[in-house]
Amino acid sequence: MNKYPINITSVVDQEDLQKGVYIFIYRASKIPPHIGLIVNGLLYDITSVGPNIGLAVTDFYTTAVKRKTEVVFVELKNSNFTMLNELIAAMVEQHYKVTLDTSCLVPVKEFIYEAYNLDVSNTNFIFELLPALYEKQLITGVFELNLSKKIVDHVFEMTTYTKEDVENCVAALSRKEQISC
Repeated sequence: MNKYPINITSVVDQEDLQKGVYIFIYRASKIPPHIGLIVNGLLYDITSVGPNIGLAVTDFYTTAVKRKTEVVFVELKNSNFTMLNELIAAMVEQHYKVTLDTSCLVPVKEFIYEAYNLDVSNTNFIFELLPALYEKQLITGVFELNLSKKIVDHVFEMTTYTKEDVENCVAALSRKEQISC
């Protein structure tokens, strides 16, 4: 499999996540990772069981530390858009959950389009989205949590993945849901 290099600025502290906008890449070395947003200390994403809207990032951070979950946090520039939390909440509510047609990246891309006036509709994976954000100089820093053993010379190499990998993951999660019902 191919690798996408992500330059890491430093380790994140939960205080850093209280202000600003961050794309998070949860289970960063897994195929596929999970993607969502943190806006002003609140977490937003869609999962296979439904949305997370406005969860305290401190809970997410504490759980990631406790479980040693690998996370990359991509900090974005400040946006001129004033109601960022309401914007992402509406997008997460609209998509509600991950399906074969809607990945966890969809509300993130729509948020970027609205908040930063950047059309990223042609990006289908985080390793396609990040270069577009770098090109427009929207990334101000990239931080990590629990990835120190996988970083060489400040670079984490994310394994790229395919649409089929995402579909297989969604299908597996769907089967797991049916078994537990």
